[in-house]
Amino acid sequence: MTRALWLADALRAEGVTVVEEPGWRDRGNPTFSPKGVICHHTAGPARGDAPSLGTCINGRPGLPGPLCQIVLARSGTAHVIASGRANHAGAGGWRGLTGNTSVFGIEAENTGLGEPWPQVQYDAYVRVVAALCRRGGIPTGMVCAHREWAPTRKIDPRGIDMTDFRHHVADRLGPIAPPPVTPPEGFLMALTEAEQREILAKVRSTDLRVQELDQQLTDGADAKKGGISRRILDALARLEAR
Repeated sequence: MTRALWLADALRAEGVTVVEEPGWRDRGNPTFSPKGVICHHTAGPARGDAPSLGTCINGRPGLPGPLCQIVLARSGTAHVIASGRANHAGAGGWRGLTGNTSVFGIEAENTGLGEPWPQVQYDAYVRVVAALCRRGGIPTGMVCAHREWAPTRKIDPRGIDMTDFRHHVADRLGPIAPPPVTPPEGFLMALTEAEQREILAKVRSTDLRVQELDQQLTDGADAKKGGISRRILDALARLEAR
């Protein structure tokens, strides 16, 4: 992946209100291959919906912008500000990931001084992360707090239990669909499901070749003691001959 030009569409598909900030498609370094997500708080002003937006776009002294890909306002509105790599992670790591190239960054507006998280903002936070996971193919286990990435120097996002948060993201994503079942081919299609199970169980339990299985062939009453039907043995013989 280079630029995540799908960000705005993925967020809207997850039910998030989105504002596309001018220039976001070309902002950030194009060397970008995210396999995780870091959740931050802005530690910005207490008033306003997204007072840290300008700083996140343009940076601050000693740290050029962008400082994330998404700024999440108190109202739950997601401002998409960059499609490329942003300066947000710093030193640290999470489950094998290191560096800004490897992670999306979300800056959620909050003072970080014990400010409660509005439910509308928290719900949007879950949806934003779910959108990144869904579209980016990122497991929920690769979502972390900045304090988990850098536990000796960071506290954000303060007030959010990340175990619960990851569970909420997983709930939003829903169950993972099982892989499609490939129907049997060739002679197996002519057998009933019970007969196919009998073949599989017998082969797994004994690991015998067809000629050994053939010795178990019995007639009449003995067939009830675990013998294999002639029809199944014939089918196995055809398989062995391939």
